[in-house]
Order: sequence, then C-alpha cells, then structure tokens
Amino acid sequence: MLPSLSALRAFDAAARLGSFRAAADALSVSTTAISHHVRGLEDHLNAQLFHRVGRNVELSEDGQRLAEATSEAFARLEDAVDSFTQRSRKVVRIAAGPIFTARWLMPRISDFWDQHPGIELEFTPTYRPGESGGATTDIIIRWDRLQNMPHAAATLVALQPIAVAAPAFVEKHGPFANPQDLLSVPILHQRNHWGWMDWFSAQDVPISLPLRGPVFEDANVLIRGAAEGQGAIIGWLPLIEQDLKEGRVVRLFDEDMPATHGYFAEIRDDARSRRESRKVLDWLNSYMS
Repeated sequence: MLPSLSALRAFDAAARLGSFRAAADALSVSTTAISHHVRGLEDHLNAQLFHRVGRNVELSEDGQRLAEATSEAFARLEDAVDSFTQRSRKVVRIAAGPIFTARWLMPRISDFWDQHPGIELEFTPTYRPGESGGATTDIIIRWDRLQNMPHAAATLVALQPIAVAAPAFVEKHGPFANPQDLLSVPILHQRNHWGWMDWFSAQDVPISLPLRGPVFEDANVLIRGAAEGQGAIIGWLPLIEQDLKEGRVVRLFDEDMPATHGYFAEIRDDARSRRESRKVLDWLNSYMS
C-alpha cells in the first residue's frame, strides 16, 4: 500500500530543499506538519530517510533512493496535468546587470527558447543584483570576486581582466612601454578603484597615491567611454571580445592574468519549489565556464 500523497510531497520538498522549514514555506504548511509527514513515512517504510544536521537535514541512503523516485514521479505527474489543462504564463524573473544581460545572456536566448518554449523570461536590470533582486525575483545573477563567491556557487562565466583603450587614445597618449605608464594618463573605473588596483598589483606596479578618475556603475557606459577615447579601462574577457574583434578598443599589453571575478546564479528559496525556475537555473548552469 502506497503512503499518502501528502506525505510523499512533504518528503520530496524536504529532500529538494534540505530543510523542513524551507519545505514548509514552499508548501504553505507548518514545519510540524512536514515533520509529522516524514516521520509517518519513515514508520510506513521502516527506514530512516534523513539525518538531522543542525537545523537542516541530509538524505540517508534510503532517502536518496526514494527522493530520486519521487522527483521523477512528481515531474511526470506535472507534465501529464499540463497536457490537459490551460495554465497561466510560466514566468521566471531574473535580476542581472546590464552588461551580463546584453553580452552573455542575449546571444543565448534563442537557445533557451528552443529548449523551453513554455517558459517566459523577464529580466530586471540592476547594477547590484545581490542587493536589489526584489521579492518577485526568482533567480539572481551576482557579480563578485571569485574568492568571495559562496562555497556552493557555480561560476557561469569567469572574467579575466585586461587593460584596453581606443586606438585614438593610444595614438594620443602612447605608446605604452610598460604598465606603469598608465598611472599618468586618464583611466576610468567601474564601481570602485579596485579593478585597476588589482591589475596594477598583478603587474608589479606599486601604487603610492590614490588612483583618480571617474567611477561608473554601468559597464556598458564604461566601454563606450573607452571606445570614444575618454580613458583606458579594465575590460573583462570574454565580455569584450566583440569590441576587440571590431577594433573599438585594443589591448594595451599582452598580460595573461588569471580570472579574478565571475558571475554566478542563485535561486531564491521560495522559487525552488517552482519547476520552471529550476529548469532555468539548470539551463544557466549548463553554460558554466
């Protein structure tokens, strides 16, 4: 005799989210109800399904086996129901910076549409997605130093810093024999001065005075300023490959620094229970660099 559907649903949510509290929030029930369902299911099966780890839970070997079955079963059930009913739009909202949206996501949108024609994406442009995703956002694309990323985060794209400027800028202020020459010419900054400071440090150039130059939040504005000859910038490979290919900017040196920053995706806890949100996250992670 099969256990109740409610018990299996409670177990499936706890197995996916790793927490009875998160499962309760996802199913709009109490934590006690989740615990009761799981305990009844363990009694019914005469097996321990979870190991308690602080406030979270981890699947036991038997729990892992059951979780694989419930995940597949509920997915098939949802597909069957979808085939018989007209449902409202499946919208997944993503918060991401303008340059990532324009230069990384946009070239891949048709691929997503081919794979998931029933899911509609809505993008919220924000310069600091980690701080202003908003309660209606399902997935947040964060930009940070690789060393500061959460331990479990998957890097969508790793960014390698290089010094670039317009050909006209090089003609006016160059030639540049070594990185230290850039300390005496106009340079532009994104968000703060750390991009250039990290770059100079990697080139063994000592910084004795605070760096100067305007600071911009939008990297697209920064790149346009560089292309118009307003200053040298730290460009990020692979996001500026097209600008280099078309000659809007040129590399000032042949430096080969390792990637220092990157983008990674996070799904909000209350969006994990939505199958379409998990599909979008899986699609994003399929491009991991």
